[in-house]
Amino acid sequence: MIDWLEPALRFVQYVLLLGLFGWAAFRILGLRAATWVPERSGRSTAILAAALAPVVSTMLMLAAISAMMGQPLAALDVSMIQAMTLSTDMGWAFMVRTALLLAGLVAILVARKVTGLAAAAFCFGAALMTLGWSGHAAGTEGALGSLHRISNGVHLLAAGLWLGAIGWFLHLTIEAHREPGHVSAMPLLTIMHRFAPLGVALVATVAATGLLNAQLIFGLENSPVTLTTTYGLLLAVKIAAVAAMLAFGAHNARLSRRMVFADVAAEPTEDAASTENVEPSEATALPALRGSLTMELLLAFVVVGLVAVFGMLSPMMMT
Repeated sequence: MIDWLEPALRFVQYVLLLGLFGWAAFRILGLRAATWVPERSGRSTAILAAALAPVVSTMLMLAAISAMMGQPLAALDVSMIQAMTLSTDMGWAFMVRTALLLAGLVAILVARKVTGLAAAAFCFGAALMTLGWSGHAAGTEGALGSLHRISNGVHLLAAGLWLGAIGWFLHLTIEAHREPGHVSAMPLLTIMHRFAPLGVALVATVAATGLLNAQLIFGLENSPVTLTTTYGLLLAVKIAAVAAMLAFGAHNARLSRRMVFADVAAEPTEDAASTENVEPSEATALPALRGSLTMELLLAFVVVGLVAVFGMLSPMMMT
């Protein structure tokens, strides 16, 4: 068994599920009123990701069975795979997740406009929540176990919507640079400014559910001991990366707010001089936003990669 295969597949699965849910959900919640955004924008990439997601999920299931049985992938037989799939929480989660991912793919391909996106967002969001049916969240029993799964699911949904917003904003700033006639800077900046309250709510949700999950996994009072483990160290790096994402997000919010209010202040004046004062600001804002959003998205990939790794580790000291 290749040691890096399972965490690598976990990383790809997290990226695909978070990205698919974020793409569909933010298109509905954040961009529905933006009629200037092409209806099919990002659709081909989403179809490719939706087609790839069940394949990656299946590969990850096989890799996990191989690791649990202590056998190479080539040595697995049908009866062994069937037994592990039908008799474990991980197996049931895999089957439900695969069905939801296929339904989401069909929703993108067949359904139209908002209805199709809403159905796809529901399927991808539900598939994302099944990731909590195994691993640390599944290790908590009873009522606390149900609370842990719900908290983990809400954590993932909020994170997915946050990442979807980052991805859409980066995509649109790039399009505004390539095709300024189709994607105007000011409407984009206005949408980014209006996203700020939702962004704060998403960050608060991620933070609150993250703290609750930590309490249920290892107990916050045990943090000093947990930080001496590999799990704890990777968790600390994740928190630092999220904090850096918040810094870039705050920079984006300040920049979009300043540009929107500058445009409002300039509206009553129609002389050429005032127009010249606004245009260079927009030309400066978009490259700055592209750079900041790129860094924020790269940090998000780092966070997801860390989760893929330390999600397989124990938070307890090994003796």
